[in-house]
Amino acid sequence: MRLKSSLLGVAALAAVAMPGSSACAQLMDQLKGAVGSGQGTGGAMGGAMGGLTEGLPSVTQASPSNTAGVLQYCVRNKLVSGSAASSVKDSMVSKVTGSGQGANDSGFKAGNNGLLQTGNGQSFSLSGSGVKEQVTQKVCGMVLDHAKSLL
Repeated sequence: MRLKSSLLGVAALAAVAMPGSSACAQLMDQLKGAVGSGQGTGGAMGGAMGGLTEGLPSVTQASPSNTAGVLQYCVRNKLVSGSAASSVKDSMVSKVTGSGQGANDSGFKAGNNGLLQTGNGQSFSLSGSGVKEQVTQKVCGMVLDHAKSLL
């Protein structure tokens, strides 16, 4: 019950922060449905994350060097884990540093500091906790998938 109250509180804060946002309205509906239908906490969180995926940044516009830096940030902060994630990260970093750009590349530096460059001068910060951390984990998974496609 405590988690359900917390989820509604998060949704209420999101509604205040983003009035008129269709993503916010959709999230509120999903949270109300999950809580109202008596689904377990996993169902409520799954529904909440389902609504959040629509507002996630595009990772395909990030340069290879920014992708490598972001992936390094994600692995270092345990936002993605496992030997596959480490292997892809190592391959991406090696590819970037082998091209002569290395750690001096501004895209790599930004990514290594948790800033995904999404194109057209836009960026998405990966820092934060709570719901933001859950969104960041999803974005890190997307970056990992994108990095695999670049190898």
